[in-house]
Amino acid sequence: LSMSLENLQPFAGEHAVQSAALALDFASELDVGEVTRIRAAGEQLKSDLPLFAEQRRTTVQVDAGAIGSAAPIPAATHDVGGFVMQKPMPGAQLPGSPAFRSVVVSRENVVVAINDYTRWAKFRADVERYLSVLLRPINAQKGVTSVGLQIVDVFIWKSDPADLPLNEVLNQDSPYLAPHIFDSGLRLWHSHHGYLCDRADPVRHTLLENINVSRADASGTHQIQVLTSHKISFERPVYKVLDATRERVFGLVDTLHANNKEILRSLLTKPLQEKISLNGRKER
Repeated sequence: LSMSLENLQPFAGEHAVQSAALALDFASELDVGEVTRIRAAGEQLKSDLPLFAEQRRTTVQVDAGAIGSAAPIPAATHDVGGFVMQKPMPGAQLPGSPAFRSVVVSRENVVVAINDYTRWAKFRADVERYLSVLLRPINAQKGVTSVGLQIVDVFIWKSDPADLPLNEVLNQDSPYLAPHIFDSGLRLWHSHHGYLCDRADPVRHTLLENINVSRADASGTHQIQVLTSHKISFERPVYKVLDATRERVFGLVDTLHANNKEILRSLLTKPLQEKISLNGRKER
């Protein structure tokens, strides 16, 4: 390992993952009964996610044909929008406070966010366990249109920002980085690259890849941040994701993780890859 990289610390020591999240989008909105059944199923997860908060949704109806003083006052309706379950961080007992992990169920989707990430195998097992409980009441009748994975990697520079050797951190030949970021004199910057591609295996879908790399001051530290977002949108909704199509759907989740690792191999220099065991025995 380069001596100059000794001052660059991965966020979690052995790895750099600050957070990881998986999302499933539903083919149609959940109705109130479906949200209620999912909420009841969520009682099984209280030991992992003890903090609960209901989310309300407000709908405002406006008569576009009426104008001026003749226009009626817009009517607003309120109903159940979903709910949040969290494992709060120490001292944080209010919904919306910083959490080690959370599950958000809305009318449109379900999102599992893990901020106490250790390794991929643990993340995948926990996410699959949460979804197996929550989606069981709607498994047969509710299709899924997309699955997305977002991972945030953070590297903290523990010295003078002027001494950060960027070309020893990031690969200058990576197609995912704007070459301009390596120009001298740039202290803070953001680079974005995204693309779409069509795939047919194991089902027809479109893959959207977004790669965001930043050099930023955050939480009182100087950081290199890598946010990758990977989303598969199915040509047709996929049903029974806990049964008939389970292996297919979660196999695609593994594919998104493999994509994430390939992108990181392109972005990071070999010494930094070694520092986080990107190619080691442990699955990052």
